[in-house]
Amino acid sequence: MCGFAGEYVFTGTERADPAIVETMVGRLDHRGPDDAGNFMSDDGKCAIGFRRLSVIDPPLSHQPMVSPDGLTVVAFNGEIYNFHTLRDELSAEGYTFRTHGDTEVLLALWRQYGEAMPEKLTGMFAFAIYDARKGKLFLARDRLGQKPLWYATLPGRIVFASEAKALLAHPSVRREIDPQAVAFYLTLGYVRSPMSIWRGIAKLPPAHCMTVSYSSSEPRRYWSLPDRLADISGSDAVERVRETLTASVERRMVADVPLGALLSGGVDSSIIVALMCLAAGSAGGVKTFTAGFAQTDFDERPFAAQVAKRLGTDHHELLIGPSQFDIPTLLDKLVAQYDEPFADSSAIPTYLICQAAREHVTVALTGDGGDEAFGGYDRYRAMRLSETMGPTTWLLTRGAAGLAAIIAPHDERSHLRRLVRFAEGLDKPPAKQYFTYRRLFSPEQLQFVMERDFASLADVNRPSEWFCGLYEQGEFSDEIAYAQRHDLLTYLPDDLLVKADIASMACSLELRSPMLDHEVVSLGLSLPVDCKIRGRRGKAILRDAFSHLLPEGVFTRPKRGFGVPVHDWLQNELRGTLRETLLAGPLVGRGWLARIPMERMIDEHLTGKADHRHRLWALLWLGRWMNK
Repeated sequence: MCGFAGEYVFTGTERADPAIVETMVGRLDHRGPDDAGNFMSDDGKCAIGFRRLSVIDPPLSHQPMVSPDGLTVVAFNGEIYNFHTLRDELSAEGYTFRTHGDTEVLLALWRQYGEAMPEKLTGMFAFAIYDARKGKLFLARDRLGQKPLWYATLPGRIVFASEAKALLAHPSVRREIDPQAVAFYLTLGYVRSPMSIWRGIAKLPPAHCMTVSYSSSEPRRYWSLPDRLADISGSDAVERVRETLTASVERRMVADVPLGALLSGGVDSSIIVALMCLAAGSAGGVKTFTAGFAQTDFDERPFAAQVAKRLGTDHHELLIGPSQFDIPTLLDKLVAQYDEPFADSSAIPTYLICQAAREHVTVALTGDGGDEAFGGYDRYRAMRLSETMGPTTWLLTRGAAGLAAIIAPHDERSHLRRLVRFAEGLDKPPAKQYFTYRRLFSPEQLQFVMERDFASLADVNRPSEWFCGLYEQGEFSDEIAYAQRHDLLTYLPDDLLVKADIASMACSLELRSPMLDHEVVSLGLSLPVDCKIRGRRGKAILRDAFSHLLPEGVFTRPKRGFGVPVHDWLQNELRGTLRETLLAGPLVGRGWLARIPMERMIDEHLTGKADHRHRLWALLWLGRWMNK
């Protein structure tokens, strides 16, 4: 995996500045410790810098890679899994290749297909191509958003990079924070694309490309998720899932460096490791890595160990806790890695397990995408239950939730508190119901915690309006599919894949996710509802297809996310940091948030009168990020 940064001057007589670009790409050394390169076009219009993590064809595929005639250059971050097939097709058309990797294939594809080339690719990628002959810069990002690409349009020029920190090294890029982005962050826990936390900086959305020639242009979509269910069921569905996912794993095991897997012991990562072991055959030796906590509720090490023993992997464990790591210091270290505020607390264990894995391998496969593709989240079951619920059950559920609200412990993980949260959405239209399950702060809560002037600038109602509008796209026959598609369009690329990319690249580790193959995702999303939810279990089709490979407990134990003991940390290791950051830091000091509501939230949480763990974590991260 790699990182690049560049500048393209599309009007006027000025030249791109290679010294500035070198400063920009210097911010990305962590993404590529193995090699470095730079490019300056003969016409002076384009400069690109590169940092490389060598995975395929290490000796030859130096970047930026220039075409034999010197007129076209590519900077590429990612992996193209079908590059052998594409290479054969292009060779038949008369193209000759000097290297053995996937980067050179992109140059040939550009010459053959031009701006239609992303449609030919299977993989995770972000790349920039400058063609001096055509006088244009072409930017593209993969279908699901596994690899990032940021850009800023300036007068007469555009700057682009793999991370925003590189853009911010350009002297003409402003550091002005967008209040509306803050509202999105506090509502969702992340800043959704194409928006960024800064005015004037944007993220190229997944499945989009962009051509810049004599003027800036708007991104265009080159691929879309299915917007309706397919006509498939029963044994045909099982066989297609088995074949498609098996092929996806095999494609992602091609590497010229050591390769392993992150194993949680859950359904998705266990299936990936099982298929890796099948593909490895007698060679065996698949290395697996898991992280866990001393707190039993958050510790997945025993489940991962059971799977590893069954499959015979070379297994490694990491214990995360105050005795192993200084939590406040670790938090600030992670905040410094992220270019935007980021409220997903699993960023910490993800980083630590990537760090541990990097000591043994350069590439690791993961189970990311399985929940979104095959219907694994509890909130999907909640949406299905509510749409199939009769009037009598609806009334009984609302009544039970009313009683539970009185007697339930404030711990949001308790079953009674979850019942209350489920019932909260029952009287709402599906889009607003799903928003209720996904939000951190409601518009009313944001209005309460924000200072009046800042709330006006932030437009606190805009995030919910956007969320609900996105949810209603498509022509599905069940609410699970609408919720899946929504998550695939925003939660996955803007939260989960940001976490995976930043955590892994901070450790110079490449992560590959077979369940994020666009064919796997399209198939999973388009399956009928009984292939996803069956009784109290999600991802039913995965059990049908792969239960013979794994211990029964993998499919029957309650679902756990990659959760962390945030509540304990806020009560103990982070208690002083929380008060200092929220009450004496820039959130109150700059007039963004009101001190009294913040004090109330902290006191309610620390005294057990309410459970604000995720909202306080989001605020804590935002405050530490602003301190940075």
